[in-house]
Amino acid sequence: MNLFLAHSHSPNPFDLKATLLAGHAQHPVIIHFPIALFIASAVFELLAAWRKQPLFASVAYYNLLGAALTLPLAIATGLGAWQWQLEGAALKGNLMLHLICALSSASLIFFLSWMRWRFRVKGISPGLAYFAVTFLALMMITLTGHLGGILSGVETPG
Repeated sequence: MNLFLAHSHSPNPFDLKATLLAGHAQHPVIIHFPIALFIASAVFELLAAWRKQPLFASVAYYNLLGAALTLPLAIATGLGAWQWQLEGAALKGNLMLHLICALSSASLIFFLSWMRWRFRVKGISPGLAYFAVTFLALMMITLTGHLGGILSGVETPG
């Protein structure tokens, strides 16, 4: 009987309130939306160019739009994680680099969204410059994610 009472008063291993309201919990979940949507956009854009399929180009466009629309929330939760989990630590080292890379990645995605919208309005397909900027954005996102992994403790530096 005492064993049952002791067990019933122990902390809940799954605390929904603590999970949802943890200062950093939202960023690692939300950040995957713009990343995945952007990567899907790049893949469908390549398929559209390779296969000459307008449907793939539309899928690419809407994935890119989704990535751009989810970025503000990803940035806001990242800033929240910095304030709450890292207690507003000084912006230096990997933290500073992560912030610079994240804002650069976001800027590239917004720029690509604008470019892609203009192509769509004009009824033309993206050219080499668009694909070059897309490749640059993919590399920047990769670096940003790697630094985020180091900061969160998921990855070790080196």
